Amino acid sequence: MPRYAQLVMGPAGSGKSTYCSTMIQHAEAINRSVQVVNLDPAAEHFNYPVMADIRELIQVDDVMEDDTLRFGPNGGLVFCMEYFASNFDWLEESLGHTEDDYILFDCPGQIELYTHLPVMKQLVEQLQQWEFRVCGVFLVDSQFMVESFKFISGVMAALSAMVVLEIPQVNLMTKMDLLNPKSKKEIEKYLDPDMYSMMEDSSTTLRSKKFKKLTKAICGLIDDFSMVRFLPFDRTDEEGINIVLQHIDFSIQYGEDLEFKEPKAYHSNLMDADTKLVGNMALLPLKTQFKGPAPKETKDQDIIDEAIYYFKANVFFKNYEIKNEADRTLIYVTLYISECLKKLQKCSSRGQGEKEMYTLGITNFPIPGEPGFPLNAMYVKPSNKQEEETMRAYLQQVRQETGLRLCDRVFDPQTDKPSKNFEAISFHSSETCRQSRCP
Repeated sequence: MPRYAQLVMGPAGSGKSTYCSTMIQHAEAINRSVQVVNLDPAAEHFNYPVMADIRELIQVDDVMEDDTLRFGPNGGLVFCMEYFASNFDWLEESLGHTEDDYILFDCPGQIELYTHLPVMKQLVEQLQQWEFRVCGVFLVDSQFMVESFKFISGVMAALSAMVVLEIPQVNLMTKMDLLNPKSKKEIEKYLDPDMYSMMEDSSTTLRSKKFKKLTKAICGLIDDFSMVRFLPFDRTDEEGINIVLQHIDFSIQYGEDLEFKEPKAYHSNLMDADTKLVGNMALLPLKTQFKGPAPKETKDQDIIDEAIYYFKANVFFKNYEIKNEADRTLIYVTLYISECLKKLQKCSSRGQGEKEMYTLGITNFPIPGEPGFPLNAMYVKPSNKQEEETMRAYLQQVRQETGLRLCDRVFDPQTDKPSKNFEAISFHSSETCRQSRCP
């Protein structure tokens, strides 16, 4: 049977050890076996058990203290890694051979290991000879992504690792839990970036024509071939961690020899004991200026944020197990997003899009119990006239706010045109509307 490995890479301070610790805890929670191997000879401490530690073979401090070598910290680490490459038998003995091994290799942060030195490439080839399917996981600190040029630097570092190692690679933007709500919203543009727009935003700081030309060529390489994209990594978000792990597992085909398990859809986490109901739908709080019966949301995320975030994943499920009343609200918003995106496909500007969304939001629409509602088997019709009015007003409020937020995501604020990632989103929308009649 194949074995599986993640090479956890990234600059110093990007959160590699924290990532490994988080994945170990997540694996324990889902009853899955994951081990960690420390490959950083300069590591000082980590709060998780390791099955092998390179410091048992060689340490940077010992190399630096050797009077015959006289290396500094960086040279010492390179020497350690080259020594490690000459002693892979130590690693083979430490790993042993257990069926269905899944191992995280916590790697050093020196960028030259992933640009021109052969050490990490040799490690990958050796692991593949030992029947490991290897995925690179490249981490970049989200707090570093405050300017376009810094982002491009991080992208090029990730791209260097991809080119040198020649393995599947998942790129993560870490420490999202340390950002405030405003910063989280600002950093979204870096998760699926439009590089040409970033280039235009920074054009005022580029004085040299040659530098402009070089930067444009780099942006074109990244954008035209979609070679680097980032996933957000928030160590406090279990659903987000699971999404990251699913991407990695898919890239190395983890579990293809195991018993098939039906993938699980994502459910709402917003149901509280005091949540009010209308019919059997949850009347959840909203962050909106549109008038209606929805309570004001005080948290960072409301049901519309949740539906948009899970849309690409949930849209593929033909069957959906409802776990609570908030899930019914989530389903309604998800289907309405599909209908909105189908309309927005025909819009060439934000102004046109907002008009379409306003019209769609207020146009007479069916509610549970009425003939045109597509999911009457899952929803209870209002019990009286007052509840009917509340439900209709709430759903209209949801529709208006959803349409407005989709315009924020679909249209580029600089050009007022549809963003470059809209085509992929529209594909999901078309598939959903083909499989189910949207409200």
